[in-house]
Amino acid sequence: MPTETEDTEALVDDVGRAALAGAAEEPAPRRVRAPYGRQNLVVVFAQTVAWAGMLTLIDRVEWWLIPPLVLVFCFLMQGVFTMMHEYFHGLAHPNARANYAIGVWESVLFGTSATLHRINHWGHHVRNRTPAEQGEFYLPEESRFRKTLLYYFATLGGLYLGGLVFPLVSFFVPYAAIEKLASLKTRNTYSAAFEQFAAADWTRMRLEGLALMLFWIPLAVYGPWRLQTLLICYGAFMVTWSSLQWVYHLRTPLDVVEGAYNLRLPTPVRWLFLNFNCNLTHHRRPHLPWQDLYVNTNTEETQPLIYRWLLVLLPPEPYPTDASKFDKRYF
Repeated sequence: MPTETEDTEALVDDVGRAALAGAAEEPAPRRVRAPYGRQNLVVVFAQTVAWAGMLTLIDRVEWWLIPPLVLVFCFLMQGVFTMMHEYFHGLAHPNARANYAIGVWESVLFGTSATLHRINHWGHHVRNRTPAEQGEFYLPEESRFRKTLLYYFATLGGLYLGGLVFPLVSFFVPYAAIEKLASLKTRNTYSAAFEQFAAADWTRMRLEGLALMLFWIPLAVYGPWRLQTLLICYGAFMVTWSSLQWVYHLRTPLDVVEGAYNLRLPTPVRWLFLNFNCNLTHHRRPHLPWQDLYVNTNTEETQPLIYRWLLVLLPPEPYPTDASKFDKRYF
């Protein structure tokens, strides 16, 4: 069975290089380096303490304080996803086991499988802005109603739900089913990702699904927080995270690397995001750790994240015949 280091390096070498073909910036190195391993361990510890603290605070405050605190919780959890993302790229820690442990622990707090998201994410680096990732448009042969329904389901929480539910149901889905699961790969990037699963990945995803159940079921039943609090916090995060997966890419050039934006955020929120808003910089240089993204980003070539998020709420429109629709605008 390949180790996590071997898995990551294979993805960087094979998938990452394909994604970076023609990139304007430097290519990914042969081997990924993780120079901030100790710092990331501190960040993971701080996020865990903050996660528990925010849930405790939200569980006990007056009702009118809950909405702003839940919003902060969502910002914090986006940073948890950023640390998962560091694991995807082998950047969370230079030690392979520690890198994987960070990915698994953060994915448990997030509510998903680290392996499922890792494979989907590297597929995204290859399929970005291809027909499989053009949710904002529908082609003449596509049903406008079906595309719109699927788009809003995904945007308003479906992407998160898929990552939560599938590792749990995978116990009842044989590995041999991946060919059928990938049948919609042309127009659906999540379907296409199943083609990248090795048998070892399938087993690892199931084990991570088991870890989810062993953590969350006792916590929901016997934990210190009301179930209502957990449902409110994670329900809000489900919507915000799902919608933010589109915000960097919709209505951008149809280019696997350049089809992304770097977006502006207030500095305290950017800290909670761990610079994940520097998404174009990441696509150009996916080997950069989160600590180095902001300093390598031209802040004049950005848009406000809130503006891009509002665009996500628009329904899919006909595929444009005017190529200027894909041009970037900075303000």
